[in-house]
Order: sequence, then structure tokens, then C-alpha cells
Amino acid sequence: ALVAVRAGLDHPDAVTHLAALDVLPTLDMWDVLHGTTAAVGFHLHLMAQPPGLPEQLISGSPDAFFGHFLDIWTRDPEAIPVDVRAAYLAASRAAVTSIVADYRASAGVDVAHDRADRAAGNQLRMPVTVLQQDWGAALGYDAAQLWRAWAPDLVHRTVSCGHFMAEEAPAEVVEALRALLAR
Repeated sequence: ALVAVRAGLDHPDAVTHLAALDVLPTLDMWDVLHGTTAAVGFHLHLMAQPPGLPEQLISGSPDAFFGHFLDIWTRDPEAIPVDVRAAYLAASRAAVTSIVADYRASAGVDVAHDRADRAAGNQLRMPVTVLQQDWGAALGYDAAQLWRAWAPDLVHRTVSCGHFMAEEAPAEVVEALRALLAR
């Protein structure tokens, strides 16, 4: 989702519609993660560290690390069957270095790009749909308001499922995508 946001900002003529599931724009994500409630995003802080330590720690027990998020971010455990979970964990295990590098970039170059865009008044010019859990209630922010600063043509919906929306609520995701493409 964050790659799509960056593509929409950098290449607005190539991105006609943008959908994001359960994220905030990078700069806003880092701005709202403070205090003890930010523990929900501990993985972001871990992977933002310089190369070496995060990769070593995660590689020491990748199934426990990535499985933790499957367990706590899924409201319906049946939504991710055993074979899908195994495939997800295998893929994550094989990509620790690149996953960490992506998250590390979110705390560095991605924030720098977002700050430059915000200072220049750049926004997502295409229709944008965002589906997300109500993290704002727990962390004290208004997600729709944060998104609206980046996307004036925004449909923002809070969903009742967990982070893995495509698995837990596929019909709701498809409905939102169809409505987005019709705008």
C-alpha cells in the first residue's frame, strides 16, 4: 500500500485509482506512533534500526515473529488456513532481508520524500479508497483526517475485520475496489 501511495505521488499520470488496506501514509504513521500505545508498532521501530541487528533477531525465529502478526492482527483465525499460513511464513522467512530493508526505508528516505511532498503541497490527484481498522481510536488520531490531507478525493471506511482484510472480508474488499474503479 505504501509503495502505491508513493507511486501515486511520484507518477500521478500513471496511477488512475489508488486503494490502500490498513495503513497510514508513511509520515503520518511515524507521527502517531508515540508513547506506550505505540507498542502495537514495535516491529516498525525494530526494523528501522541500522542493518544487521533487526535481520539477525528476526532470522533467529522468523516463524514466531511473522506468525505473531498473523495471530494478533486477524480477528477470524479461520480466515488464514493452515496451508496459507505455512506459505506466508515460508515466503517471509525467505525474505527477511528485503522485508527489513523496506521497513527501514519507511523510517528514512520515505519520510524524507513525504516531508518534501507535504511542504510542496503535493497530493494524490486520483480517487483514493482506504479501508482500515480503527487504530485511531486506540492511538488517538483520526485516520480519515490524516488521509484527507493527502487525498482530497477520498473514500475512507473503517472495517470490522483485522489487518488481513483480503482474507477475512474478501467480499467487502472487492466491493470497495469496484466502487473505487467506478469513480
